[in-house]
Amino acid sequence: MYFDNIYIGPSFLFLMITTIIFDCSEVFLTGMKGTENRLQKILRLPAGEIHAAFHTAPSKDFFEGRITEDEYWRQLIERNNWRATVDVLKREVRKNFVEIDGTREIVKKLKAQGFKIGLLSVHGKEWVDICEKQFDYHKHFDSVMYSFDVAVSKPAKRAYQLMLEKLHAKSEECLFIDDSKTNTDAAAKLGINTIVFKNAEQLKEELKKWVSKEIGALAR
Repeated sequence: MYFDNIYIGPSFLFLMITTIIFDCSEVFLTGMKGTENRLQKILRLPAGEIHAAFHTAPSKDFFEGRITEDEYWRQLIERNNWRATVDVLKREVRKNFVEIDGTREIVKKLKAQGFKIGLLSVHGKEWVDICEKQFDYHKHFDSVMYSFDVAVSKPAKRAYQLMLEKLHAKSEECLFIDDSKTNTDAAAKLGINTIVFKNAEQLKEELKKWVSKEIGALAR
């Protein structure tokens, strides 16, 4: 029996999820996470200090399309007195872009079963140009939204609202998957259902709680 967007069966209560939105970095592909380890020897600094620098003001400007990647690295070099060139930093971050095992297959199976699939990502334009060409992941999504295209980043409320508009979806019919609890908490405040991603196997298990018709297919 169906009541609005809820299916009520003998032993189950499922929200009728129609749309599943994925994060990109650390869910489909590795992003900057781990680059600080690559840079420790080059910069002769602790990884934690490098990681903290990644999340200062220039990052927001880069991810929201206000500065180029070269400008981003130049600002970090100047602000932190790093002894490295822009080219070296660009080279090291590119080495870090790797596909995460299992996520692509989950996305493909969900799409094949009729779910609308979206990608909502905080990312830099130059990095996306490289990753789309190298990994060709974007073809699996019905709608893709990058922070640099809309000048707004998660966890800002507007980022989720724009994604819902682009997908023509209601918040309660959506499931959002992100590795950051900060981002999933922000989505939940808008009524979007969420999963905090750890790995593909964990995601398969979590999906069973939300998407009834995927329980069997994703387990294979």
